[in-house]
Amino acid sequence: METTVEKLETMFLKSEADLEYIEKRLKLDFINKAAENGCPAEENPAVMLENLRAIKAKHTALCSQVKEIAAAQKESMDSIRNNLSSAMELVQHFQQTTDVEVEPVTECEQESAELLGAAASETTAEVAPAVAACVQQPLSYEFEELSEATWEAVPLSMRANIKLAELNVFHQQLQQHLSANRYSTFFN
Repeated sequence: METTVEKLETMFLKSEADLEYIEKRLKLDFINKAAENGCPAEENPAVMLENLRAIKAKHTALCSQVKEIAAAQKESMDSIRNNLSSAMELVQHFQQTTDVEVEPVTECEQESAELLGAAASETTAEVAPAVAACVQQPLSYEFEELSEATWEAVPLSMRANIKLAELNVFHQQLQQHLSANRYSTFFN
């Protein structure tokens, strides 16, 4: 049995060597024929085959890059959609808690929301008028620490540069500053 396997292996090795020899011989024949016929080197079939192999390799590399880019683009779009939805919910919550009227969504904003796959409602338009109205009202704001669960909802790219404890300390200091200055220095 072992000798049969060795014979088969030898036959395959000889076949590979024969194929390599035939390939080299054909290339040489192509080169010689092209030279005899006065064809330029770029029209030589052997050179064309080599160029074709290089093009196929580049094509394969580009296809893999396109797949990676498409995956990254999908991930980015999902993140944008999630952030837009969160922003819309915050604006709606802001409107409900402050009883502020906001201008309706513009056509451009509606188109953008539709392109992103998010449903824009009439209550999620510009917040500048709402902020101006809010500044005139005395706001009551109590410091509330950011929870670990809320922190995990923040994209990793933003969480990478700051720690939750540092953010809570900053948030508390900002709240104290704004309370002391009655929000005037922040909005003016």
